[in-house]
Amino acid sequence: MPLKVGSPAADRPSLGSRPRHPRPGHWYGIVSEGLWHTVRNDDEGRMMALWFTVSGMAFIGLGLLARRSVTTTGALPSELRWILLALGTPVSLLEPVSGGWSLIAIGLLAVLTSRRDRRAKTGIAGRRSGAG
Repeated sequence: MPLKVGSPAADRPSLGSRPRHPRPGHWYGIVSEGLWHTVRNDDEGRMMALWFTVSGMAFIGLGLLARRSVTTTGALPSELRWILLALGTPVSLLEPVSGGWSLIAIGLLAVLTSRRDRRAKTGIAGRRSGAG
């Protein structure tokens, strides 16, 4: 007796059959093909997966370095402030509905905070030297 489509028994995979999975991700294809030369210029999905992963790891690294710098010195390195602005500007211009604006905001806040802190230190130092 054949099973009808849509019946509970027809929807269950039988023993020994492969379960149905949604279309595998780009990384599944890259890894299953052996990694070497599996991201070509004609495959936009794989290119995006590669660069999204690499960029994400770079941002995590910048964040770790920023945290270490702030905990040891109390401030972000000036280079990192400008790197955030330099990364956020082209992203925001080319893709306005993106996270590029957050990079610009964080970079601007870091630059403004460093200038405010520098002014406060020179103001305090100026008062001390003038009073003595």
